[in-house]
Amino acid sequence: MRITNLLILLWIALVPAAASAQPIEEKRVSFAAGTSGATIRASLKGDQITDYLLGASAGQTMTIDFASSNPAGYFNLMIGSDPAAIHIGSTAGGHFNGVLPGSGDYRIRVYLMRSAARRGETTDYTLTVSIGGKATTPTPAAPDYADGLSGGPDWWQVTGVSAGDTLNVRAGPGTKNPVVGQLANGHRVRNMGCQMNGQTKWCQIEFPGDQPLVGWTAGRYLHEAAAPPTQAPASHEARGSVPCAQAAGQPMGSCPFRVARGSGGTASVWITLPGGGERYLDFRDGQLVGSDPGKSVSHTRNADLNMILVDGAERYEIPDAVLYGG
Repeated sequence: MRITNLLILLWIALVPAAASAQPIEEKRVSFAAGTSGATIRASLKGDQITDYLLGASAGQTMTIDFASSNPAGYFNLMIGSDPAAIHIGSTAGGHFNGVLPGSGDYRIRVYLMRSAARRGETTDYTLTVSIGGKATTPTPAAPDYADGLSGGPDWWQVTGVSAGDTLNVRAGPGTKNPVVGQLANGHRVRNMGCQMNGQTKWCQIEFPGDQPLVGWTAGRYLHEAAAPPTQAPASHEARGSVPCAQAAGQPMGSCPFRVARGSGGTASVWITLPGGGERYLDFRDGQLVGSDPGKSVSHTRNADLNMILVDGAERYEIPDAVLYGG
């Protein structure tokens, strides 16, 4: 009888939480005839999320301005249903202006940070978006997977990775080599040649950026692609800064970072160190699972902050928004 009562109480406790979950509301944006933009005024409460969808073409320029009455209100910009954000408002601010890397639907996601959403806070916001410029027409080319050991295209695109997962980049051609980074579907990397290791074809790649990632990955996940747009230094890569300190007792400063995300808290974060180089942090389901080879790391949480300690001295505070994109 006591077990039955406990189950009933547990069910009662869980029902409100399940009922409070808010689906993402999608709204299609259209521009009035003769115009190239639109202004939207609306509001959100708690964990409500609104996605504004609008079509655009590669080579066009999109400009977004966002103002929120609540400082916890932000927007992210994504391509279609890809969870990797081009722009993360919580770290990059309420303005975006850039040349679009692909054609199709773009998704502007408006939301409240998790801490504010849990408190049931509200926000009134104004979202202004415009699209201009001419679309570019890509030169058609036959698909080419990494099926050769020499030559091949100048650029690969990562494809075929399971949803929510990332592709390991290793220090050498084989799974026994340490992981030096990770990539998500859609990332474009430079082809530096392939070789066999047993029955598996491994390709050396370079992921461009201020601190390029160079390593080896399985060729079956690489597909021929055009070079990434020169206006966007790295496809689907988000950037910002996080609080950091390099020694025990040192006051927190600010370190630039870049992040490549899968979904559901799967993310690879590279933090630029003040003395040069980068610190690599690997997350799965929001949990730290790895760092640079030979480093001792620990992970604790404080509200929406992930508190990372490396070798008992380096400290980093990484918001959930960096890992989840909002």
